[in-house]
Amino acid sequence: MTKVHAGTRHGTGTVLLLAGIAAMGSLATQLVVPALPALAHELHAGADDAQLVVSLFLVGLGSGQLVVGPLIDRIGRKPVLLAGLALYCLASAAAAMALNFPLLVAARLFQALGGSAGVVTARVLVGDLFPAEEVAARQAMLMSVILISPALAPVIGGMLTEWLGWRTIFALLALAGMAGAALGWLALPVPHGVRAAETTARPGLGLLLRNRAFLTATASVAGGSATLYMFLGTAPFLLASGHGLGPRDVGLCLMLVATCSIAGTFMVGRLERRGDAMLTGALLNFTAALLLLMLSPLANIAAFIGPMMMLGLGSGIGGPAGIARVVRSQPGREGTATSLAGAMQMLGSALAASLLGRFAPVGPGLLGVAAIITTTIALAAALLARRGSGEPLKLQNSRLT
Repeated sequence: MTKVHAGTRHGTGTVLLLAGIAAMGSLATQLVVPALPALAHELHAGADDAQLVVSLFLVGLGSGQLVVGPLIDRIGRKPVLLAGLALYCLASAAAAMALNFPLLVAARLFQALGGSAGVVTARVLVGDLFPAEEVAARQAMLMSVILISPALAPVIGGMLTEWLGWRTIFALLALAGMAGAALGWLALPVPHGVRAAETTARPGLGLLLRNRAFLTATASVAGGSATLYMFLGTAPFLLASGHGLGPRDVGLCLMLVATCSIAGTFMVGRLERRGDAMLTGALLNFTAALLLLMLSPLANIAAFIGPMMMLGLGSGIGGPAGIARVVRSQPGREGTATSLAGAMQMLGSALAASLLGRFAPVGPGLLGVAAIITTTIALAAALLARRGSGEPLKLQNSRLT
């Protein structure tokens, strides 16, 4: 792909705007999690059905990335971004007014499809608008800002649910989407000199699906992500029914886990220089799952939240380290690799959360068993990646050159 960078006149403000747009998908998940018991009660849905509010959103967010990637190359960055935000706003408004549970789930699916445009386009625009020597630092800033939203969103979602009702959350998301679209229209430039890649997407996908570096990194990221989303889907019910917490306190507990994830991101660089950050994150996640299972007989909130804080830390370390490997796994196919890995991550997380929801009510013990399965996948992939470190990438480089 040929690019003409816009130069240094785009700075922190541009990255912050792109991060805010990209974070709308995460916000639409994290804000709603503390409200799951309330919306399930009002719309006469069971705890297992309520998991669809999260799992189907992840399906839409993952599959939407596969569609958005080719579209932004053929149509352009800004038109696809604005169209996605428009769909996000309409779907959020529809969710706020949903009269029954099926309508809410349908609105959530379209909300996710719209949100996926922001996730992919923001990452691509960072590469378009900044010189090559700045892109890595700007992408790191983008990821850091995006990860802050899960720390704040559960608390805000819990307070909104407790004070104004769960429908207020979707109204707020609609307003946020409108603000993002307006600022994107006015402030984001149209990159000039960007043309579609000369090769088709299919050969790129084929190369990636035969690339061990890509597959192991994607599997490790997806395993950790699936574990985290299984926790997010079940924790509100466990904390509410098992420990009598209200939406606000549930949000505070979830904020502790998200804060640990943010802390993990600050450790990635040092761990990667000294060893293997992706493997370290996978080991922490596996240990957290074991602790959760071992401590599950204890009717103690600390025995539940403690291992989940370790899981948050491991995910904050392993996730970014794995994505960095995905991006460099196939030179010349960075965009395709990122979109495909993101889709597989979201779809895998949705499948795991949905399957676990079929066993509702889910206790800490069952969650621990499920977490051991998914963290074992992540750990095995990280170990395979370490065993073949360097070899797949060198082979791919030699083929391209």
